[in-house]
Amino acid sequence: MIDIGKESVKIDCPDCKHSISVTLKQVAEEVMVNCICGKEIQLKDSNRTSKKAIEDVNKSFKDLEKASKKLGK
Repeated sequence: MIDIGKESVKIDCPDCKHSISVTLKQVAEEVMVNCICGKEIQLKDSNRTSKKAIEDVNKSFKDLEKASKKLGK
């Protein structure tokens, strides 16, 4: 099954503007990531929208998988 939380997005370091790759799950869990310049960046999930989106999309994939299995019978 596909887990959308494993997909990555790019953010820019607020200090050096270097592009950093983080997963959607990291955003949803609001983890701290480090840039190569040494800056610590606290990820934020405003209004828990990332967490909800991950749950909704993963549920849709699961429902689609169930439906496709029923069609194969």
